[in-house]
Amino acid sequence: MNTHLIADAVRNSRSRDESTVWDKLFAFWFRRLVYTQIWEDPEADLAALQLPVGSTIVTISSGGCNALSYLTARPAQVFAVDLNEAHLSLLKLKLAGLRAFANYADFWQFFGEGADEANAELYRNKLRPLLDPEAREFWDKRNLLARPRHAYFTDGFYRHGVLGRFIGMAHILAKLARIDLAALLDDNREAPKRVEALARLDRLFHSALARFITRTPALLFSLGIPPQQRDLLGGNSPLNQVLHERLLKLINVHPNDTNYFAWQALSRRYPGPGDTCLPPYLQAGQFARMRGGAGLVIPVHANLRVFLESLPANQIDAVVLLDSQDWMAPDEIRALWNAIDRTGSERVRVIFRTAGADSPLEGDELASLREVWRRDEARSAIGFSRDRSGIYGGFHCYGRV
Repeated sequence: MNTHLIADAVRNSRSRDESTVWDKLFAFWFRRLVYTQIWEDPEADLAALQLPVGSTIVTISSGGCNALSYLTARPAQVFAVDLNEAHLSLLKLKLAGLRAFANYADFWQFFGEGADEANAELYRNKLRPLLDPEAREFWDKRNLLARPRHAYFTDGFYRHGVLGRFIGMAHILAKLARIDLAALLDDNREAPKRVEALARLDRLFHSALARFITRTPALLFSLGIPPQQRDLLGGNSPLNQVLHERLLKLINVHPNDTNYFAWQALSRRYPGPGDTCLPPYLQAGQFARMRGGAGLVIPVHANLRVFLESLPANQIDAVVLLDSQDWMAPDEIRALWNAIDRTGSERVRVIFRTAGADSPLEGDELASLREVWRRDEARSAIGFSRDRSGIYGGFHCYGRV
């Protein structure tokens, strides 16, 4: 794994001497498998982008959930770019699953449920032969107990990864605080058990322990929050209070019987196979489209700006930046958008999230970009309102002026 690429991204254009200890620790931490599920809602993305059939998409890959889910928009191609080879290895494994499994039941068992001993044999016999050497090495690697990584899929895949383990620790705290997490998934907002659980949750988030945890940058690494983003997330409010508000948005705004993000946060699993409470790529009704379009998704290990600069001009119709600009200095953001300008088609749309409410393009330092790019208020509002994960403060959609 090229750790220098990740370290350079986290330093945020600071010199090695200016880079903080927390920056270096996060760069080391982020080499791992952080997200077993991506936490940006792909249906919100597509609602904001409104892509015509045959579009070419460039997205930051993360765990690959959204890169695959974008196939529902019938694109010509999806480039899934990431610095983290662990996340690309997960996407490659999913692509191998779509090629290897002829029926939805096997695909669900492996990637949806991810908790069956038979998955070890499925990996060895069907998935491993289809992986490239880098992905094969990642999933074959054994820990100190000689247990291979692919065994994650035998005992609850979504309990693994840095974030999965952090959520598990949070569940232990919730249990000690006697918070009924299952009751929080009840869509009856007035149910007595839910009301009681919410009251206990409020007390926990406003406790001295919560204030201590949220003041410690290293403990937030497990949420995938680097040092720069922590400041944006908190703003002028205590971070424990902000995180409490974001959690309430996650579980209170959208119906939980269709909000798989709430299920992952409160149960570290999906409720079951089907079509109603799953990311699109895992839905039974989309399985044939996923299988037929798997060849259109191309994993790329690279810096996103450098990759865009390598493409021909006027080729890309949509760029999905996730929350990456929260990590970036103004000169890096300017260079990235210049690359998008050259590579993007006339109709190109760009979407991204921010920890806070504001877009970095609206500040004075990047005023020159607004000569080329305009925030689409209507599409941004659609994306923000449709985003079920509820963990971001802003959703932004830009097009050419």
